[in-house]
Amino acid sequence: MGSMMVLLAALSLGSAVVAQAPKVQVEAPKPFQVEKIALGTGVEARELVGEATEFDVSVGRIYCWTRIISQNVPTTIKHVWYADGAQVAEVPLNINYPSVRTWSSKAISAGKWRVEVVSETGDVLASTDFTVKAQPGPTGP
Repeated sequence: MGSMMVLLAALSLGSAVVAQAPKVQVEAPKPFQVEKIALGTGVEARELVGEATEFDVSVGRIYCWTRIISQNVPTTIKHVWYADGAQVAEVPLNINYPSVRTWSSKAISAGKWRVEVVSETGDVLASTDFTVKAQPGPTGP
């Protein structure tokens, strides 16, 4: 009987120690990852060219290029374009492979711009800001 009590005491002590062990939370893998978002003046061979965050209005068109890693394919993301705080375009982009380079483009005007990468559920996955400068006026008399 005495050894039974010692055994029960040891078991309850062991479970008390286990119950007090810190819990480790493992974060579930994200269904989407924006590996890179960048802006430029064109796309050649699926790569961005003219990368910058400040452009002259004479460029005429800006490209938003993203590299997406996705565990859920096929799916769709959106590039949502904003000029001076107002939404001016929403471009759906199909994601058919686990790793994709995709882009959209927009004719631009002078001002402060932003592009958001948005999931099908409306989550903003990434964003980038850029400025378009107006052309200087003529100089002289």
